Amino acid sequence: MASKAFFDPLVLLRVAPVLTSTMAMRFSHDQWLFLDNFLVPAHREKANEIVPSYFKTFFMKGIWEIGILYTLTTATGISNIYSRPGGAWKWYAAGTALAFSHMAFVPLVMNKVKGLFDDEPKGQGNKFLREWLNVHTLRSWLTDIPAWACFVIACMKSVQPL
Repeated sequence: MASKAFFDPLVLLRVAPVLTSTMAMRFSHDQWLFLDNFLVPAHREKANEIVPSYFKTFFMKGIWEIGILYTLTTATGISNIYSRPGGAWKWYAAGTALAFSHMAFVPLVMNKVKGLFDDEPKGQGNKFLREWLNVHTLRSWLTDIPAWACFVIACMKSVQPL
């Protein structure tokens, strides 16, 4: 059995939602950073043609990462809640609820994603991308960033100094 001096699984459990929500936030920022470039005036006209096919490829690769990260964040958040880390469990509960609420925005983006995937009506790629990015940004500020902050506070409250 490993010594807790070198590896403590409970510390890993306490830190896990901070790590996974940090990764999800980083991915979310990257999505905005890379996709918003299509909408700057210098690229807008050319981008309207390629945005739908680019977004479809981008989305199909990224949805797995987002799914895995939010599943891990929610699962480790729930695990921390049930392990009752003193007063920190409330912060884990808030972070978990906020991370899970990321999915509540799916109905708001479904039509935009469908419009980008189908490229219908033609020539509306930039419009759908702008609409998707607007919801994406709102979702990040309302759920992802506050969830991360809750997990950071929970972790700091629950992990004892060495």
